[in-house]
Amino acid sequence: MDMAINYAKGLTAAASVVFSYLFGGWTVLLGALMFFVTFDYISGVVAAGYEQKLNARVGFWGIPKKVMIFGLVAVAHIIDVVYIDQVGEPLAVGELQVSVMAATIIYYLVNEFISISENLGRLGMPIPRPLKKAIEIFKDDNYHNEDKGVK
Repeated sequence: MDMAINYAKGLTAAASVVFSYLFGGWTVLLGALMFFVTFDYISGVVAAGYEQKLNARVGFWGIPKKVMIFGLVAVAHIIDVVYIDQVGEPLAVGELQVSVMAATIIYYLVNEFISISENLGRLGMPIPRPLKKAIEIFKDDNYHNEDKGVK
């Protein structure tokens, strides 16, 4: 029994080290992203069930997509760490210190919020008009093509 407990402690310690390396520790933004990603996935499954469009394959592939979000956040954190290591101070725009990781998380928080709102709309819940307009803008192909440099 003691061996199993020690093994569990070792795994927990190793996971903590990996987590700290990848994300620099737990932050409010990271916690918010974890909640938003989880709630988006659950609300998407519930909405698909409500519409009788539940598909195990689609549901399964949603999980790796969500994991990739955290992979990109880890990459952004490592960019921050490398920049500070090489330059000696955080990235700054004028007087404002900028974190690539924070910017990445905020982008995905907004994206997940829009997706959650759409899922709730699919369930028949009312969506405020300004939010509907924002969703339409983000879903517009011209908006995305400009972002990619495509005309």
